[in-house]
Amino acid sequence: MKKQRTRLAIRVLLLMLACIVTGMLGACNLPFGGSAADSKSGLPIPQTRNFKLYVRDNWLTMPDGKKVYVFGYTDNPNGHAQIPGPPIIVNEGDKVNVTLINDKDPTLTKYNPGGDGHTIHLHGLDLYSTSDGDPMTTPPRSASGTPLPSGSKQKDEKTGSLKQGEQFTYSFIADHAGTYWYHCHEATPEHIQMGMYGAVIVKPIAHPNQAYLNSPKFDLDSTFVLSDLDLPGHNNDYSKLYKNTPDVDWTKSKVSYALLNGKAWPATNQDPRSTINAKAGQTVLLRLINAGTQIFTLSAPGLKFQTVGTDGRKLDQYPITDSVIIGPAEHNDVLVHFDHAGKYILHEHIDENVPSSVPTTDGNLTTITVR
Repeated sequence: MKKQRTRLAIRVLLLMLACIVTGMLGACNLPFGGSAADSKSGLPIPQTRNFKLYVRDNWLTMPDGKKVYVFGYTDNPNGHAQIPGPPIIVNEGDKVNVTLINDKDPTLTKYNPGGDGHTIHLHGLDLYSTSDGDPMTTPPRSASGTPLPSGSKQKDEKTGSLKQGEQFTYSFIADHAGTYWYHCHEATPEHIQMGMYGAVIVKPIAHPNQAYLNSPKFDLDSTFVLSDLDLPGHNNDYSKLYKNTPDVDWTKSKVSYALLNGKAWPATNQDPRSTINAKAGQTVLLRLINAGTQIFTLSAPGLKFQTVGTDGRKLDQYPITDSVIIGPAEHNDVLVHFDHAGKYILHEHIDENVPSSVPTTDGNLTTITVR
């Protein structure tokens, strides 16, 4: 972490030097997220950001009226699972603590004693293995989440995923701006499909209207978490947990609904997070995350897409295309410039990815309105 801090300090110093050379020091927005600069060094003061996530379940009502069982993350201990989970939004250089509290494990039933256990894998971030969230590399810990020395053999020593009554804090320095995501790494195909995923956004130092330092500017930004939902699989999973029916074979999972921020068309049009309302002349940053099992090929006839970053790293060149292809687990930063007023439909271009059971026309995902 010292090396990460050093690299960040060098970047800040270079930014300050550039401001001094151009005579614009007073106009440079150096602090992180509006925080004050250090009185001695003049450097921005990174913040410590603390997040708490709980595992809960929920029943979603799809646009065709069908009910779907899910379980996922929430930041409200008295609430239901949020699909996708609460976004983790920080500034470059911040120290981030994400505590997972498994106090009401929905997978713990009389037919599944002990429960599955859960983790948080911070996908795409540069982490030490202690905070990676893979149960196979998680270090020994106490039930309260305190890491223990390897081979300590304490009576309350725990390993693997977090079982009922346990908690653990995943810590890291947000060293690279970009778009990332998190998900459970226990029984990964099942738990992600059931809803255990969410966005991680790291904003660049002193440039809130850029995805990365020195990348093109934008006016608005939206995070679109793409996924899919297997209706029979979800409800069979509920029956397995609470009625002791046979286990679900997730290798045979099929798409019943294509989702954007946890909703299927046309419900996306009623969700402010899942629509875009802009003015002609503006540019929108789309933070695209594919938490699903299929490749999405996105297009919006009449609009162009300019990709500035993929998987949390800025590109050297910014290709402009008619469509954006994003595979499972990928996370891209894409700019869309609106030259003209009008209404545009963001849709999935591969018909086979949107089966007839989905309440949508031509793979529609959401609406873009330009005034």
